[in-house]
Amino acid sequence: MTEHGEETERKQVRLYEDRGETSRYIDAEIAEDGSLVLFCQDVGKAPKEWWGDADYEFWVTVPPEHKDDVLLALIERQYGGDPRAVDDLREFLASRGIPSEFATWT
Repeated sequence: MTEHGEETERKQVRLYEDRGETSRYIDAEIAEDGSLVLFCQDVGKAPKEWWGDADYEFWVTVPPEHKDDVLLALIERQYGGDPRAVDDLREFLASRGIPSEFATWT
């Protein structure tokens, strides 16, 4: 909930899941304050042996004012040097149902 009592949509994606003697889960999330959080949880044998507890959690947080830096770095990593970058990004956005606007000029 926000400070005004409104419901906020939690934005989270599961990046990795492996179940076994030691299970690992990795999620990316936009926190309520707008931060980007990459969170990992190990559950089972390994954390019990190493830490004496059934789970071990660790994460990286990028403050809201630096999310655009992450976005641009990831776009550069994905599309840098790709002559189809604009077309591929349009197709990707459409496949995920993410609104975008395409424009041309001649």
